[in-house]
Amino acid sequence: MYERRTEEQPSIPPPPVGTVPAVRPPTDVRVGDFVLLDGRYERVQDMRAAGGASARILHFAGRTPLIMREARTTYRPLERR
Repeated sequence: MYERRTEEQPSIPPPPVGTVPAVRPPTDVRVGDFVLLDGRYERVQDMRAAGGASARILHFAGRTPLIMREARTTYRPLERR
């Protein structure tokens, strides 16, 4: 027998509980936001400017940093009042 190949993309896991998704430019990302990387949501632990005001280097626990140069979906925890 053979396996049929499908063109379907792997499904995206549900976002972290208590977060709201939004497409944000690098300048609007905050420490504590989540970013989907390699099928897992990673929390931004720290960040630095990267070669100007329009890019950020995002640091995560246990993985290499990500240079964010354009807008992407991030998941921000709801603020409690």
